[in-house]
Amino acid sequence: MWDSYIFAPVIKKTTIMEKYLLDPKAPNAFTQEIMHKVVLNGINFELPKNVWDAIDDAFGNYWNVEVGYGGRTDLDSAVSSISNWLKKEHIVFSVDKIADIVNIMFDWIEQIPGATLDDDEVVIPVSFKEHEEERQIMKRLAKENENPDLYSSPPLPNLSDTWTDFVYISDKLKEFYPSTYTRLTKLFDKMEIEWAEVKDTKDIWIRDYMPIQLSRKHFLVYKYDPDYIKDSEKKYLTDSQSIYKGVLHDCELTDSGIILDGGNVVSCADYIILTDKVFIENGKELYDMEFCRHIQHVMESKVIYLPWHCDNPENQYSDVYGHADGLVKWTGRNKILMSNHREFHPEEADEIKRRLEEVGYKITEMLFDVPNPNRDFNWAYINYLRVENKIIVPTFGIPEDKQALKYIREANPECIVQGFRMRDIVRNGGGLHCITWNIWK
Repeated sequence: MWDSYIFAPVIKKTTIMEKYLLDPKAPNAFTQEIMHKVVLNGINFELPKNVWDAIDDAFGNYWNVEVGYGGRTDLDSAVSSISNWLKKEHIVFSVDKIADIVNIMFDWIEQIPGATLDDDEVVIPVSFKEHEEERQIMKRLAKENENPDLYSSPPLPNLSDTWTDFVYISDKLKEFYPSTYTRLTKLFDKMEIEWAEVKDTKDIWIRDYMPIQLSRKHFLVYKYDPDYIKDSEKKYLTDSQSIYKGVLHDCELTDSGIILDGGNVVSCADYIILTDKVFIENGKELYDMEFCRHIQHVMESKVIYLPWHCDNPENQYSDVYGHADGLVKWTGRNKILMSNHREFHPEEADEIKRRLEEVGYKITEMLFDVPNPNRDFNWAYINYLRVENKIIVPTFGIPEDKQALKYIREANPECIVQGFRMRDIVRNGGGLHCITWNIWK
């Protein structure tokens, strides 16, 4: 019976479609009847009653017997346990559908008071407090002196995530992914990260169409016209010019005159990193010298170009986007954290590493030592969000989660690092950095 289940930490994420009006804070939220409705809310396939009853029994066994009080769950072990249970009951049912159902169940349990624990223990480094005190003193002095120039330009050649203090999200996130929106904004509030919505957007990928911040009051605009959006999907193409002026009405805006996605821009203090897809998008020969000089001029920075290719756009593991923020992240000084791109394209990963090391960067690759790597999700850890010295990392309820959090914590020892489960977003090709736009206000 559901009312005999014991609370334990869970890991997962999906979106729940509202067909029933359900409240996770209600007294009966953790019962068989409500959980059945929650699952029906979230699936788009048939779930016969006998299959649900077997899944319900199997989940109860997994939760109470295999995990037990205080144990740690993960998606793979739960799905495997339920799948084996169904086989013993001589029930044939898709493993992918079982995974979807378990995701929904975990998501609901996370929202029940007393049933949710964090992805991993949150440790606040001593240096975090020291850094915050210094920042607050600078901000207070700027306010007291009413001198906008006192704190108006970054102390580094390029403005990086380290100095951002405000996050914008698309208003479409609430509409398309209501559960993720609620959980993410609650986490922003918990971590004391200021945030707001940008209105009248067409899709959730706000990083790709909002301007690039060059300094506190100076932004670079570009033409957002991605080649991976088909004609039938043009209705989701946001006209960035119609929305960013309202957000940045008191800022200087420079038109770069180039076609670009904001997700293809990674600031590394001394350099800006782009993939060489920018040449293809603008109809230029690869590494055209005049175009390189133009980019360097408008970016006000030296630029490193990383190799990119997409031989077969229909292959699920092909990179049709060509975004640098899916490959690398600057972590301070001469350090760069790199995704597990090697596990997909080893030769390209070698070249990326070579180009970065050639200009003096030290590279740490996020490679995972697990029995069955999940390639659908484990590329996306690098697409995390950093605001000042607070970091939120996408997690997925897979064994790689723990190793990814360890990589990111070690690369950013002065930061609070918090996991955030978001399988639903990543399934559609983007991560946490893609759905946020953090700036220095």
